[in-house]
Amino acid sequence: MNAMVLAVLGRLAALRRDDATASKLLDQGQALLRERRDDDLSGYDRLQQQLTLGYLDNVRGQIRLSQGDNDAAAQLFNDGLAAARRTQDWIPLLGSLYDLALSSQAQGDLAGATEHLHEGLALAAEARDETSAAYYLEVLAAIAGQQDNAQRAVRLFAAARTILDASGSGWLHAFVPRVPHDDAVLAELRSRMGDAAFEQAQAWGRSAGSKHAVEYALQQA
Repeated sequence: MNAMVLAVLGRLAALRRDDATASKLLDQGQALLRERRDDDLSGYDRLQQQLTLGYLDNVRGQIRLSQGDNDAAAQLFNDGLAAARRTQDWIPLLGSLYDLALSSQAQGDLAGATEHLHEGLALAAEARDETSAAYYLEVLAAIAGQQDNAQRAVRLFAAARTILDASGSGWLHAFVPRVPHDDAVLAELRSRMGDAAFEQAQAWGRSAGSKHAVEYALQQA
């Protein structure tokens, strides 16, 4: 638990752009975990160890990603995902898959990013976690914009915003960096599409509903 607290404090420091303090806190958390051998742990203690390991790796990866070290970030996110899979818990899996998708996107591997997002989105839908699904829709929208599919991007952004407006902000945004989704992003998409097409795409997203939006997002663009 002490290691998890240090991991959370490390993320808060990273959000303040204090990477030196964040790294120090994360190192302290990892040192605490190293004091316990894997074969000394079982049951809840083993689960907590894997959850904390995964979270430490994800926060470290987020720092590397913010610094432009995309390859190092991807390795840390892969380690975090491996730990999350060992827990067989959908909550850390959603965080790890989201982070790994961002690093794949930063590396220019849009197909790989989409694969991770589809897995996470399907998991969020299965868990009936609509707010987490909305954050996944935002990343898929950003990728659609990169792929010059402005209509798909606007539809997904509008659907995500509608879900979050209806259901609240949820929990995932507290653990992962959110992709740009503000009015400036939408204005750029509008300029590419024209007003009429943009309004039609927004209307589709606003009226789609969570289930239909997820089904649309899981289809190949």
